[in-house]
Parts: sequence; C-alpha cells; structure tokens
Amino acid sequence: MTAREAMFHQLRNIARSSTAATPSPPDEVEALLDLVFEWFRARFSPRRAGDASGTFHYEIDTPLGVRHRYVVVCRGTCTTPATLDGAPDATIGVALPDLVALAVGELKGTDAFVGGRLKISGDAFFAMNWIEWFGARSGHPPGPAPDPA
Repeated sequence: MTAREAMFHQLRNIARSSTAATPSPPDEVEALLDLVFEWFRARFSPRRAGDASGTFHYEIDTPLGVRHRYVVVCRGTCTTPATLDGAPDATIGVALPDLVALAVGELKGTDAFVGGRLKISGDAFFAMNWIEWFGARSGHPPGPAPDPA
C-alpha cells in the first residue's frame, strides 16, 4: 500500500467513525487537521489549476474551538501555511467531522453547502475552483493522482 493509499484509508476510517466528532486532546485535533490538509495537497492538480492563484481559508469548528487553516494555490503549486499575510479569496466554514467526510468523498460539498453544513464567504466563485483543482470530491479511491502535471 502506498503512503497516499494509507492516508486515504486512515481518513476514510475516521470519517466513518465518530473519531472526528469526539473531544480530543489538542495534539490529536491538530494531527487530524494536518492529515486532512496533507491529503488536500496530495489531491491538488497543477494542470487543472494552470496559472491561477488564490487562497482558501478554512475555519474549522473542532471540539477545542475554531481552528484556522489555509490552502494557497500559486501558479501550479499548493501549500498549506499555518498563517497568512493578507486576505484570503474565500473563507470556508465547516465542522471537523464534515471536513473529514468531505476530504474522502463521504460528503459532497454541494450537499454540505445546501444543507448549511458548509458556509462560504468572500469570493464564492473562487471557492468553486476547489472542485476543479482538487477533484469533484477530494476523496476519490486511491490510485494515481488526478491529472498529474
């Protein structure tokens, strides 16, 4: 099993259990967030993003309070810095269990949005780039990354 497959299976198992919803020590919450955003970086398609640039700001409601994470796309690269200089293009508010479910395709972003489980502020049109740049659902079954650059 590749590291990428292992990451997917670990996140899928968490999404299907109550692990993401139960109160956890701060280091476990941060480790889970690190895993989710590492998965997002692994799903990023530089070819699909092309020369586009922008920043997604995630406000994640966890058992320990709101945590902030960023995904920065810049001309074919994707990073997840802990802090951000400047304003993000779009802010996405989501609870930790829903974030994990979204990451592995157990929950569709459109369903989460329509159901009020995912909120978008800022440039909603920019936020919709997520579907193109990271896959319609980030959690496609393990295998080759979508559209390698």
